[in-house]
Amino acid sequence: MLFAFGYPTSLLAQSDGGSLLPELEKIARADGDKIFTICEVYNGVSRSAVIRENIRCHNAYSIAKLYTVVALGVMEDKGLLDVDEPVYPILKDYFPENYDPKWKDCKISDVIRHRAGFGTAGFLDIDAENSAKWDRDFLNILLREPLKYAPGEKYVYTDAAFYLASRIASEKCGEKLNEFMIREMLEPMEFAEYAFSTDPQGYPIAATGLYTSTEDLAKLGVMLVNDGVYNGKRILSKEFVDKAFDRTFELYPLKNEGGFCKGGAYGQLLYMNRKTKRVVAVHSYLGNTQDILKYLEENDK
Repeated sequence: MLFAFGYPTSLLAQSDGGSLLPELEKIARADGDKIFTICEVYNGVSRSAVIRENIRCHNAYSIAKLYTVVALGVMEDKGLLDVDEPVYPILKDYFPENYDPKWKDCKISDVIRHRAGFGTAGFLDIDAENSAKWDRDFLNILLREPLKYAPGEKYVYTDAAFYLASRIASEKCGEKLNEFMIREMLEPMEFAEYAFSTDPQGYPIAATGLYTSTEDLAKLGVMLVNDGVYNGKRILSKEFVDKAFDRTFELYPLKNEGGFCKGGAYGQLLYMNRKTKRVVAVHSYLGNTQDILKYLEENDK
């Protein structure tokens, strides 16, 4: 399947040089039927290999965190927030009476770098726990939690941080994060279909639970490697793109020059290379994305 981003279809045959998809497909097929679809975008053309017949949309799991980072960046570009501003004044009306005073030292950037101060990696993980048994007010669960560490002190990866980012975003933009994201990101990038997991009050979890096709999942990477522009449309400022890569806001550097990735539970992957402009997205269930990443590190130069 071939999809063009801003290229006439007559140019597709002339634009297929340098694709790594055939080799990625071999790696995927050697892994059995665990990988569903691989999408590669290179030289303006999106190509997909369907390894296992599957439904159109899948949970991106933690790749949703990167979408949340970009949404916060769009808000910063619009002057709605500053990612280095403190969290407490934004959410002060929601804190319980006996909240941990360390919250007053926490910044949004601490939250999206998993340095808010949480001590438990699995905190507020809807993919691993039965959230039906939780307090129906997820923000209350989070804000009454004592912080084990001083904000900024220690990296502890947790979904709680990005649910907190969701609620911060809603306070700053005046609507739920998914509503903002659809209007400012997904519709301009021509997403065909999408869905969001939410809390009982309708706020998106933001750490997980973004459902898209593999082709649409790749579009965020395309925008990022093109310095915030997708198909001629400015989605995000180059200044914030540089900040997100430089400060590792859910963008993790690889061994090859320009290579970065963001992964998700059960074998989801978004790979992007700022030097070659190649993007690869994978949806799977327990797929061996480490071998795919290794191949990309060695060959996408």
